[in-house]
Amino acid sequence: MEINYKQTPFTWWIDTLDKRFWKPWIRELIILFGYMSSWKTEMSYFTARKNAKLWNKVLYISLELPEYEMKLRICRKKAWVDKYHFQTWKYTDTQKTLIDKSRKELQDQKNIKIDSPEDKTLSSLERIVRQWQDDWYKMFIIDNLDKITMQGTDENTRYQRITTFLQDYKNENDACIILIHHAKKPDSKGISYNRAWLSGMRWSQKIMDNATQVFEIYRDLDPEILDDTERAKVEIIQMKDTFEWANWIEEIFFFKGNYHNEETYKILAEKDRKEKFEKKYESEFKEELW
Repeated sequence: MEINYKQTPFTWWIDTLDKRFWKPWIRELIILFGYMSSWKTEMSYFTARKNAKLWNKVLYISLELPEYEMKLRICRKKAWVDKYHFQTWKYTDTQKTLIDKSRKELQDQKNIKIDSPEDKTLSSLERIVRQWQDDWYKMFIIDNLDKITMQGTDENTRYQRITTFLQDYKNENDACIILIHHAKKPDSKGISYNRAWLSGMRWSQKIMDNATQVFEIYRDLDPEILDDTERAKVEIIQMKDTFEWANWIEEIFFFKGNYHNEETYKILAEKDRKEKFEKKYESEFKEELW
């Protein structure tokens, strides 16, 4: 058997993850799961854009947000503007410029197709995926599993049939599929799942059987956290890897619209802190002179 050393042109959205977890491979079904607001959508879209820049054709199937809303959320988060300040027009001219710049980048991007179908049944998903395979789309990102519907089946059967279809498709077409999924909600007593335990993923066993890799995305959402570094930190926890030893953990940091390793983040954050201090000092000095 001749080995094709160029059979994996894919990458994650940051080199740190490529080195820790290796690059996504053809014929892989990768699950990213976590709580709401753990930035799963942002991460998956960063992955799509990074691969598109490498001339891989990526189909992003957004079952949760229409294309316009998803792009708008990406733009305002890159400008570091939350939903409240965006809706009430309480953001700076600099942030508006960043939003407009990001919007233009999204409009001009190539090799990414975003599909937000109204029909969210499994049969519709099959039709969409097969529709684009003839145009050499080899990476598919689906957001998210819970939105895919099937009539006349229980949850157990639904998850099994969906992941079985995706497993068969990526094997038949040398594709890489990234599927977004949610963690379990807290139970009636308010007790949440333990991090880094597969039982935290909804219907974990049936999904695990068909996935080649599983990652938990964890971000501490405690509103009382004041430390900027902790607020920016996202943990990527590898729960399964069919081909290698799993259970790796990598920390990345979100800063001004992009993800960085810890060293780069600290350099950028310190530079930003100094610039803000200098501007504040200069402003106060001018007021004193006035």
